[in-house]
Amino acid sequence: MNSQSSVDQGRQCGSDLANLWLDVVVVVDNSKGMTNDGLLSVAATITTIFANTQIGTNPSNPKTTRVGIVTYNKEAQVNADLNQYQSYGNFSDAIYQDLAMVSTIEQSFLSNGLQAAEQMLQTQSSGSSRDHYKKVVIVYASAYKGTGPLDPVPVANRLIEDGVFIITVAYDEGGNEGPLYKLAEIATSGMAFNTTGTASANLVPDIQKALLQANCYCPDDWEQYRDSFSNRYSFHYGQCLKLVTSPAMWTASKMSCRNRRTNSYLATEQSQQKHDFLLDYVKNQKGMGMPYQYNIGLSWSSTQNSWVWEQPAGMNPVSVNYTNWRAGYPTASSSASGVMNMQAGTQTYWQNIGLMSGSADYVCESYSCDTDNYCDGDD
Repeated sequence: MNSQSSVDQGRQCGSDLANLWLDVVVVVDNSKGMTNDGLLSVAATITTIFANTQIGTNPSNPKTTRVGIVTYNKEAQVNADLNQYQSYGNFSDAIYQDLAMVSTIEQSFLSNGLQAAEQMLQTQSSGSSRDHYKKVVIVYASAYKGTGPLDPVPVANRLIEDGVFIITVAYDEGGNEGPLYKLAEIATSGMAFNTTGTASANLVPDIQKALLQANCYCPDDWEQYRDSFSNRYSFHYGQCLKLVTSPAMWTASKMSCRNRRTNSYLATEQSQQKHDFLLDYVKNQKGMGMPYQYNIGLSWSSTQNSWVWEQPAGMNPVSVNYTNWRAGYPTASSSASGVMNMQAGTQTYWQNIGLMSGSADYVCESYSCDTDNYCDGDD
């Protein structure tokens, strides 16, 4: 999952795999069609993906990842629940034992494997002290079969509706590309991979990127900045947004945002894409009507003699590279040092305003929860 944008989008999601904090269930097809070579390849891939990740639980460090293992053919078997592996070494050794040999059974019903993963997450993650940890199911399969009660789609839909990310990896062991397309149908958007052609060379980093994206999220009442407002699965950035519909002057807006969360501040717009996303977000909030107007975190700095963007408390403001001033603005900054977005036509543009006069709604911004920024269940 890569952003297609080349402009500066501000803070990115954390990318430190050593601080990954997830609950993951790996679901592996071990039917005869997978082949022993295929299973060994899966084991090697899995252990490589998590090679730098802290596996298990650690009371003094919440940034850990638990991994459970399910194998399936006609039936599903839980090889390891989420609490079994308490170190990477233990996890790595066991994986090769669990995936040492394929079954003699040719039937392969993914639905059963997904249901076993669903039950494991429901009983060992949801409602526990790790309830707020994001949950991921990684599926490795060489076949896709099942209709009616054995159809995997309803189970996959339930998981995704519950906030679980599904990563699929299709192994083309017999020259049949059918599973490549079918598995993609149950994957979270952008998280379907395969081992054919050049795709295999990027398999490990692609899955790691998908895990980092899953581990990058915002609290329930904040909106995550992403490439597309209409597609919640598009590439995410490490920024969360919150519209406050309680009008305040610019200075009060700034202080309100500063006190909402750790590392929160009035929102920034360092590109046209970010500006457009904020406007789409504001338009889609209940009760918002035209003309759209809201304070943002741009102000005049007499110290730097320039317009600068707000940042978390204790950090230096960021200089302006992108601008979006309304015609005739900015006016003299001595009496109008704050900035708001004001609608003109179908768009909004920057208009500088007094720091201590007038009032408007405002948009706050904060760091996402990710590998660089752990959030507890109350955040």
